[in-house]
Amino acid sequence: MKTFQYLTVVSLLLLFTACGADRTTEESAYTAFVGGTVIDGSGAAPISDGVVLMHGGRIVAVGSRDQVTLPENTKIRDVTGKTVIPGLINTHGHVGDVKGVEGGHYSAENAAHDLERYAQYGITTVVSLGGDRKEAVPMRFVNDTTANQRARLYIAGEVINGNTPEEAVAVVDSNHRMGVDFMKIRVDDNLGTSKKMPAEIYQAVIDRSHELGYQLAVHTYYLDDAKKLLQSGADLVAHSIRDQQVDDTLIDLMKARNACYCPTLTREVSTYVYEDTAAFFDDPFFLRVYSREEIQPLLDPERQQQVRNSISAQTYKRQLPVAMANMKILSDRGVPIIMGTDSGMPARFIGYFEHMEMQLMAEAGMTPMEIIQSATGNAIPCMKLKDIGLLKPGYWADLVVLDGNPLDDIRNLQQIAEVWIGGAQVVQ
Repeated sequence: MKTFQYLTVVSLLLLFTACGADRTTEESAYTAFVGGTVIDGSGAAPISDGVVLMHGGRIVAVGSRDQVTLPENTKIRDVTGKTVIPGLINTHGHVGDVKGVEGGHYSAENAAHDLERYAQYGITTVVSLGGDRKEAVPMRFVNDTTANQRARLYIAGEVINGNTPEEAVAVVDSNHRMGVDFMKIRVDDNLGTSKKMPAEIYQAVIDRSHELGYQLAVHTYYLDDAKKLLQSGADLVAHSIRDQQVDDTLIDLMKARNACYCPTLTREVSTYVYEDTAAFFDDPFFLRVYSREEIQPLLDPERQQQVRNSISAQTYKRQLPVAMANMKILSDRGVPIIMGTDSGMPARFIGYFEHMEMQLMAEAGMTPMEIIQSATGNAIPCMKLKDIGLLKPGYWADLVVLDGNPLDDIRNLQQIAEVWIGGAQVVQ
């Protein structure tokens, strides 16, 4: 009996040692994507017959095949005929609150589920700009660098409000204590149906946010408000200006502030598209993740009639062309554009809406390379994100392998073959 126990213990030790060796070998191995077209996210010319070499969850080298020397223990992934791009970044999304198409269900489980859906669509990082609760804090990128089956997460906590400067600053301080990455306010009257945040309150919020080291994102609608907010120190215009065409004064202010512009065109689409059966409900790229049961409430004729009768929905529908034109003007004038959608709110479908957003950007006249930059490299200086957004040595190995080339047609971003986060392949 003792001999049997001894042999069992020895066998188990040998098994554990072997498994440990396998893990060590796995961790020490390099992986190289070889032979594809590489778009690094910086706006530089694509690399033909390229190589992306990664190790330990990070990128080690990027270049053409004749420029990159592969270590002996490199696993080769032949991506000839494919395109490799950085993982996409949604600089204005939300997580955790929606179940089906209805809000008000915030939980850690829902947040994790949402981040998994983002990842399935090649969105490897999301900045959740508001509505974030303490349940999301452990999932923040700063706290959770090893999760590789869901998108990386940055949060803004509670959208800041208050009846006095003191009340609003108290919310800033509460967000700070909870642990956030950004601060956000709304300065919008919702098409005349509510009161805007007064200047003395948003100035106090901006000042306190900057004092604590945070960037301040602002939800706004009107050109005049955007100018005043930039003059007060706002860092990010987090929705389109939709009431009129942008002018030189705004452009000069944005450049002086090094402020960035996040159009969220699909936010407008979401307000009116369900006045009828949305065409994308039959898109295989949509149905790869979303079930027909989930969209069933949006097929209700009574609900669709309410959208057709909604003054706000129809107003936003009319203003979408203004938003698209303003984005193109700002892009042409050198204001950094960053891709964001406001998805993760009710009936704004995580992952899919990001691809719809980029197609709308193309319809507005941005080039495929400009759009890819808006969803990758531009986010680094705009949002002060670190070690993501580029295929560059030292950066996290977040990347998407595509069967088509998005420089030929931005819709080829939907031809997702593989998604990798931190050097681990996302299970599709």
